[in-house]
Amino acid sequence: MATDTTKIKLPTSVVPTIFKQVGNNSTIAALSPSIPHTFTNTDYLVFNQSAEAEVVEEGAKKSAYEQTFTPVTGKRFKVVTTTRVTDELRWADEDNRLEIVSNIIADQSAAMGRALDYVVYHAVNPKTGGALGGYNALTAGAKTVTATSDAVADIDSMSDQLMDYDITGFALSKSFASSLRKLRVPSTGTRLYPEIPLNLQVGNLDGIPAATSNTVNGKLATTPTNVLAIMGDFSLIKWGMVRDIYSELIEYGDPDNTGADLKGSNQVAYRTEAVYAYAVLDTKGFSVLKSA
Repeated sequence: MATDTTKIKLPTSVVPTIFKQVGNNSTIAALSPSIPHTFTNTDYLVFNQSAEAEVVEEGAKKSAYEQTFTPVTGKRFKVVTTTRVTDELRWADEDNRLEIVSNIIADQSAAMGRALDYVVYHAVNPKTGGALGGYNALTAGAKTVTATSDAVADIDSMSDQLMDYDITGFALSKSFASSLRKLRVPSTGTRLYPEIPLNLQVGNLDGIPAATSNTVNGKLATTPTNVLAIMGDFSLIKWGMVRDIYSELIEYGDPDNTGADLKGSNQVAYRTEAVYAYAVLDTKGFSVLKSA
């Protein structure tokens, strides 16, 4: 992502004022632990725990139980974000310059975290909003529940779809979290879900770990996903860094293909890159609530 800041003028004394919107972070990173990966392809052999004990009469023959393994191959993808700033930043006081650069890199790192949700949930490129070829969206293979006017009943319907799975996480879009926060007990007027604060940063819901982000509904997708929430066994999402996030300063050339040379535009660019690997072992271990 390139941000044109050619019109920013830094005075002799810089007072950094950083404007931050409410953060949209990766719900997958919040609900599923990361696992370090290497550049080699990772195949997961999915073991289905479906054996049952057999009662055998004395002298009777014992029957066999055959276990089949379903292989799931992980996929890799690289994420990149580039921010252009005026080279006058170098003239700023060292402490101020460090704070500005730190905020640029923090902003880029958060964007890369959100990219994980967009790729895994929706198979969408967050920069363009378009679909990614060769990637399968988790929401396309999960069990779908159509939203009604009763949000509480919708949550029950989602859990009913997962009777054979352990529910370990609940990812909510901000719009759905907001609608739940407004529900009240008719007789007392108290909130039905008091664990949802005003900032909608949900830590748990009905005793289940929960996270809220606009990545759940794919806000940046050009084609609306209609997704309101995702519930399921988030341990079925295996993900990690093949290459850790790193940042570099670029002083020359046109690193983001904007047609403007950095040196000729009196700019420098900060680029952050990382390589992810992930696999969804069983999409049926998730239920997705979608608007009608």
